[in-house]
Amino acid sequence: MKKALVGVEGYIHEVVEPGQDYEIYNGPDATMQWVDAPDNCTDWWTLEYSPSQRQMIWVERDSAYQDPAIARKVAYGDIGEQLDMMYKDQLDGGRRWRDHVANVKATLPSPSSTANDAPMSEAEMEDYRENQEPDATKAIGLSTREVPCWKRYPGWSGYIPPEESI
Repeated sequence: MKKALVGVEGYIHEVVEPGQDYEIYNGPDATMQWVDAPDNCTDWWTLEYSPSQRQMIWVERDSAYQDPAIARKVAYGDIGEQLDMMYKDQLDGGRRWRDHVANVKATLPSPSSTANDAPMSEAEMEDYRENQEPDATKAIGLSTREVPCWKRYPGWSGYIPPEESI
């Protein structure tokens, strides 16, 4: 079992061997805590709430989560660069812009047409955090300063199971 230094939201800041963890501030307004973590844990993993288990669980991630809609917008690139490609294609009969757009469309499929591009409200974010099972293919269900991730994680030294906290 390793030790992971996690922030309030559930991101890992550092993973160390037991005994290599160092003293940090542990007051009520602490922004980080040391918790037990699996041996194969990496700093890409996140600690997220599982409604079915009523506690925080590790979500194994290979990399940072990328919103598909944002990834596609980034891949298309700056509009000025696209216009420059179109201009050059008009001058020399090239296919730079058409090939670029075709590559983006082939590599990053269009997000669902039902996807909502508006940012989530606080209430929607709370509902997402509390009711969606975590998964590496979904957006990260971040914890908040009011309820830091470690408070609902059995691998934290101060953990109190839900049935005992009543």
